[in-house]
Amino acid sequence: MVQHILVAHDLSAEADLALRRAAQLARQAGARLSLVHVLDESTRHASAQQYLHGCLRDYGLAEVDPRIRQGRPVDEILAQTAGLEADLLVLGAHHRRSAEGFSGTTLERVLLRCPAAVLLAVSPNLTPYQRAVAALDFSGSASRALRCAWSLLPSTGVLHALNVHEVAEIHGADEDGLALQRELFGQLIEDLAAELAAPRGRLTHAVRQGERSNCLDATLAEQRPQLLALGGHSRGELSSALLGSLARQMLERPPCDLLIAR
Repeated sequence: MVQHILVAHDLSAEADLALRRAAQLARQAGARLSLVHVLDESTRHASAQQYLHGCLRDYGLAEVDPRIRQGRPVDEILAQTAGLEADLLVLGAHHRRSAEGFSGTTLERVLLRCPAAVLLAVSPNLTPYQRAVAALDFSGSASRALRCAWSLLPSTGVLHALNVHEVAEIHGADEDGLALQRELFGQLIEDLAAELAAPRGRLTHAVRQGERSNCLDATLAEQRPQLLALGGHSRGELSSALLGSLARQMLERPPCDLLIAR
């Protein structure tokens, strides 16, 4: 269960949206909420403080005292996340566009080292999440992402877990391999449902056969989720210095709010 949410705010409209989503989740979960801003060379402490207090007051969070820090943004955000023992770090979209897109952004650097799950809040629809999709392989990070996504849903929300039996589409179907993967994935979902005490019908699942990105795109089109949960690593979680390719692809163009867990 999420007990402490930290918002990293850079005084942008995207960060305002992230703060509003964090406020909704904190109220829903009865969680504590904190906010951190890292000053840059162009912003004075008093100006940042005034802006953030105004946002907090507007969103019904007047009791929150923003933490304003100086230093390298990534280092300060990570230090606050660890020091406050936050369960969830909420960020807005990486709005400072570059030729490299997502690569090199504060979001990428935070994701590579953050001890908590990270929520990228991009949707202007701030009603409680009712539908979530978790792209679930057999890695620990993917299961952690599913558990966190479940904790962000209200009691009426539905989470759909997708597993992909990867086969190059030019090679055709692998019925024996698909049957085995369905059996193994069904057991994983059964174990997770028991752990989460998920009522019947609220944790659904499917195994698709094909290429990962195509299978995920098809599932997103069918499910129309407000939240997509992904593990931060794949292929055996061999490196803490790399994001999984599927997570990186979704982060380049988020189809909805995106939750990443390592």
